[in-house]
Amino acid sequence: MEKKNTHMKYGLVTGLIMIAVGIILYLSGVAFKPGMQYVTYIPFLIGLILNAQAFTKANDGFVTYGNVFSSCFKASAIITLLLAAWSFISMKVFPHMMQEAMEMARQQMVNKGMTDEQIDMGMKMAKSTVFILGAVVFGTLFWGAILSLIAAIIPKKKGAAPMQDM
Repeated sequence: MEKKNTHMKYGLVTGLIMIAVGIILYLSGVAFKPGMQYVTYIPFLIGLILNAQAFTKANDGFVTYGNVFSSCFKASAIITLLLAAWSFISMKVFPHMMQEAMEMARQQMVNKGMTDEQIDMGMKMAKSTVFILGAVVFGTLFWGAILSLIAAIIPKKKGAAPMQDM
């Protein structure tokens, strides 16, 4: 039996909300304060939980943990694409945001006691568009997998659909 999907809708909405939260944090001047980068993970988790529940409900509860995880991870992949596109656009539209992030990264390297040579090499790499997009993609997929594991636990599942007579 074909499963009804919900990941596209929830992935798009969640990704857009995460982008909006990031913009609000930046405009309010708190985006680069310690720990604030994790605030966007709150709508990420909520969106995946809502997707898990909607997926389970759309399939009358006849889903397995693996089915729900798969739906949530697909939503995470859509979120990843949106965030990667937004990261690329924001680097071009808001170059000063990139400069602030680089300054924060430099300060963190100084605080760790890295040498000037190490800091310069790290800064050169961190300014690369490929590096930034790679970090966004791998970071979002990594956290998407972990949050999908959590979200898939929540809805009540009946197991695989019973076999129907043909």
